Formats: sequence, C-alpha cells, structure tokens
Amino acid sequence: MTRYMTAGAAALATGLTLGTAAMADTPDLRGTWLGTYTTVQPSHFYKGDQPRFNQAEWMLDVQMQEDNVFWGPSKWRREGDTEWNEYEVTGAISRDGSGSIGIVETSPLVIGANALIDARYEDGKIFADFRSLRNGTTYSTVLERQVN
Repeated sequence: MTRYMTAGAAALATGLTLGTAAMADTPDLRGTWLGTYTTVQPSHFYKGDQPRFNQAEWMLDVQMQEDNVFWGPSKWRREGDTEWNEYEVTGAISRDGSGSIGIVETSPLVIGANALIDARYEDGKIFADFRSLRNGTTYSTVLERQVN
C-alpha cells in the first residue's frame, strides 16, 4: 500500500511541476502590437459585383494581462487614413504550451462579438487570422511588438 501511495504522490508532484512549467511559459503580451495586411470584403458589402481588396493596418494594444487572459483596445485603419477605428478585444492564451491564442473582438456600438481571431504566439510575434462576424471581412497578418 505504501508503494502505491508513494507512486501516487510522485505522479501528483510531477503533474504539479509540469503544470507550473506550462504556466511559466505563458508569454507576456502586454504592449502595443502592429501589423499590415490585405483584406477582402464580400461584394454585397459594397455596390457592384466584385469583392473589395484593401490595404490596412491593425494595432492590438494589450493593456491588461492576468495569467493567460488579456484585454485591450483593437484598432484598424485603411492605408492612407489617419483616424483609427477602435474596438475592444478579450483573449486567452492556451495552456497547452502551443502558443495558440483565441481572441474575440467586440464593438462599442453593437452588443455582441464583432470578430473571431485565431492567433499563435511564436518567435516573439503574433500570427493572426481575422474573421468578421458582421460583414464577412477576412485577413491574416503578423503582429510585431512595438518598442517605445
């Protein structure tokens, strides 16, 4: 019986150690991230029968992070524009050590989700795939941390 208790205690200690190691690997995403991209919007969003392609940039400003969850403003603007369109994001970094990040963007004007973003943190960058839930806009971008 003592042998089984010892083996159980060892397994528990190993599990706790691995769990602590995985939590220690959670990246600190706080700060400003910026990326450029080409976006496509369905033809029904504009008049005409062709989809619209636009060049734009996205700024993710992670202002608060606690453990593996975070919050901050999400801003975008078309190439040549000076004003940012501002939204808000909440996100969670997967605990499996893969660098996977799930992000939901919400609009201050409409209750509910504006977009779902699947992302991955790798080599100090955030690789993100954006899917609008409102107008069908999609894009992929690589966000790089901005140093002030």
